[in-house]
Amino acid sequence: MCIVGDPQDLSAAYIGWLARRRDIETLELPENALGVEWSYAFDDFRPSQGYIEVAGAHHEFDELSGAFVRLNPQPDVPPGLGLSLQERGALVIERRNAIQYLLNSLPFAVANRPYAGRSNGSKPFQMRLLTKAGFEVPRWVATNEEAVVKRFARTCADGVVYKACSGLRSRVRLLDEQVLCRLREGTSPIVVQEYIRGRDVRVHTVAHRAFATEAISHGVDYRFEGDGNEFRPTSVPRSIENLCFQVAASEGLTLAGFDFRVSEEGCWYCLEVNPVPTFLPYEMATGQPIGDTLLGLLSGAGLP
Repeated sequence: MCIVGDPQDLSAAYIGWLARRRDIETLELPENALGVEWSYAFDDFRPSQGYIEVAGAHHEFDELSGAFVRLNPQPDVPPGLGLSLQERGALVIERRNAIQYLLNSLPFAVANRPYAGRSNGSKPFQMRLLTKAGFEVPRWVATNEEAVVKRFARTCADGVVYKACSGLRSRVRLLDEQVLCRLREGTSPIVVQEYIRGRDVRVHTVAHRAFATEAISHGVDYRFEGDGNEFRPTSVPRSIENLCFQVAASEGLTLAGFDFRVSEEGCWYCLEVNPVPTFLPYEMATGQPIGDTLLGLLSGAGLP
């Protein structure tokens, strides 16, 4: 199997460590070493007959079983190339395109391909997709008009939260005067969503396996309010689990992270699906074998 992108990423390093413990041969393919330490070739019409070359050794695609991907948002370039700033930028873009082309074409399991889970790039689009799939999604509006936000907020008994419309990781906050001021001054649209009182649950899916973890927090967004947070395994209704599997499959996601808010009445509200989920904190706290399950799939050993 292969580990592609940034071997120093914690999730990538963890999967590599698990593989070594189980004597599973891995190829480390750092993005910044493409064209220097490793390369690839395949025919667009017969991609299954391609190969990856590392340090002079050929590895045919049909000898490989899977790939785990973690790309660095700001990959560097090899030292000593003597490139100008403009040339460095062009190299990073062209090399990223080459990596994505390879990952989208590999004839085996990839967690995850660049095209998978693209709906996460637009929160409004993804929430409509989740609703259409059958999930309950808290009521929301996307706007940059203060009057619209205030009018919507008055219809939500427990208040509202706001977050970015894009797929960039951002903190979810309760509506406050600061964001209202920015709206008055003119800003890009935001998503304003009904606040649901209840508990946070993250569901990781690996193919047809699901791992549910409750995040116990006293804040609005436990990801950014880590002091005193606790994680514990929990159960998920089969109907919700099946919806997760269906959406992950339709989005092409081998590994996915679904975020839920479970109301005090027991309704499971889906907030989003993350195509590059960080599963380490959940696994470390609960002992759930997310990494082992993913490794089994990507190494060809099968799901436990």
